[in-house]
Amino acid sequence: MNFVNIAVDKRELGSKGYLNSLRTSGKVPGVLHGAKLFTQPVIVDGSELKKALNTPAGRNVLLSLQLEGEDKTAMIENLQHDFLREGVYIHVDLKLISLDEKISVNIPVLLTGHEDRVSDDGVVSQPLHEIEILSKPTEIPESIKVDISGLAIGDSILLKDVTLPEGCDVVTDLHEMVVSIMAPRIAEEETEAADEEAAEPALVGEEASDEENTSAEA
Repeated sequence: MNFVNIAVDKRELGSKGYLNSLRTSGKVPGVLHGAKLFTQPVIVDGSELKKALNTPAGRNVLLSLQLEGEDKTAMIENLQHDFLREGVYIHVDLKLISLDEKISVNIPVLLTGHEDRVSDDGVVSQPLHEIEILSKPTEIPESIKVDISGLAIGDSILLKDVTLPEGCDVVTDLHEMVVSIMAPRIAEEETEAADEEAAEPALVGEEASDEENTSAEA
């Protein structure tokens, strides 16, 4: 896995107005975490951060930081988006790492072989989209590919059936289902059930809002 160079600058803890002024100028306020409770508020260039995230490694990109003349290796621990502006980041947490120690990361699961599956009208269901693994930073795979070309209706693949790259230890439950092929009617029933469950919290929220409005008027 390649490294992406990013320049970071130290910053002082500031007010909301100060942080917003940084964002307006194309900078992203953040925090650099390290061993022994080391924490340093930093400023990251927004365009460089976006460029790093657009590499094949995505959120698991390895960052080579230059901080006041010192070279440090880090990864993105947490990233906050601006919900009103797509592709704009408002805060980033960076974590210093050692290239010799395994770390926990989430790896996307990509299904392959769709075009080679037998035409049986089966519906592909993928409950598991990410796998948590332990790996040395330089051995982190960009994705885990799962071939579904040989699956028919009723077949499924569990995580324990998936071959991972050498050096990767699985943290996610090995009995988690990665993918299954369902008959169209069963798939439709499950989709309807999921839609009903998703609608229930919205009803609760509406009731809570009504209560709050009533209290406010009182």
